Amino acid sequence: MKTHRLALIGAGSMGTNHARVIADSPRAVLDLVVDHDTNRARILADQYGAAVADVDAVLDCDAVIVAASTQSHAAIAMPLIDQGVPILVEKPLALTLADVEAMCRAAIERGSVLACGFVERFGAVVNQGMKLLDETPIHIVTMRHSPIAPRIAGSVVSDLLIHDIDLALRFMGDNDVTSVSGTSWRPDGGGCAEIADCGLQFGHGGLATMSASRAGQRKLRSVQVFTKSMMLDLDLLRADLTVYRNVRLEQSDVAHSLTYRAETIIDIPFVRHTAEPLAHELDHFLDLIEGDGDRMAEITGLLRPHVVAQQVEEECERNRHHASVETPGDRDA
Repeated sequence: MKTHRLALIGAGSMGTNHARVIADSPRAVLDLVVDHDTNRARILADQYGAAVADVDAVLDCDAVIVAASTQSHAAIAMPLIDQGVPILVEKPLALTLADVEAMCRAAIERGSVLACGFVERFGAVVNQGMKLLDETPIHIVTMRHSPIAPRIAGSVVSDLLIHDIDLALRFMGDNDVTSVSGTSWRPDGGGCAEIADCGLQFGHGGLATMSASRAGQRKLRSVQVFTKSMMLDLDLLRADLTVYRNVRLEQSDVAHSLTYRAETIIDIPFVRHTAEPLAHELDHFLDLIEGDGDRMAEITGLLRPHVVAQQVEEECERNRHHASVETPGDRDA
């Protein structure tokens, strides 16, 4: 088995997680750590037996994982793509859709590996849920809430909601998004959106209703997938799955008091957890490098959630602008 020498750009919270997973992998070794904070880079490198280097040095490695700030993704990734270096970039791929499209286009033209940190794709619960689906969903409801995270600079849409956009697109299969709605909340004094709710409608008529927040009081990661015959209830935080099938309901008059009664079959499938999602993500990236997987399909699958996320951002901004110019008189009218 070939051992791939990896460089890690970004030694922050997410970079530390990647370093840990690389260290546990029999297929890879952490060779270089790059960070603008050299002291932080040195601490992480020393922990895993790597060296501290600058960006130019990563060209000597077999592949690169980019876990730096989103603002720097495009500037870091484009030269690497042009050199044909396989890279995995944390989500979102870039701050603007134009940069995302440019990165994807360059990777396709170069025939190089470009992957993105859509780690939820690799969760055992999500994959088990996908296997249990025997018909196209008609409704997907997601909630991804977290307490305040001051270290995050970008919008909650590109930070959190994009994960559920990606999952909704995957559960809905080949059905195109035909309409997008979105609203958001920003704290007093400006800044970026910390809460965003959005709705997607698909070509077959199905809906996705999603909520993301960085102003919550507890961490929530839930996905509910409804078909005409069942509901999949995925708790991504606790990594469990429940399947509900309603078989009968009635409303009866008991002692002159109306009573609602339902019979529902509840299944709790066994979910086999072989490794954490981030480790599966790394294996998928290494598979692409080794030629096991469709590189072009991978890139196409990365572009779609970024396009929809941008549409949600635009709808949130449009609705925020309309709310800011509305007057009491307008509401009364």
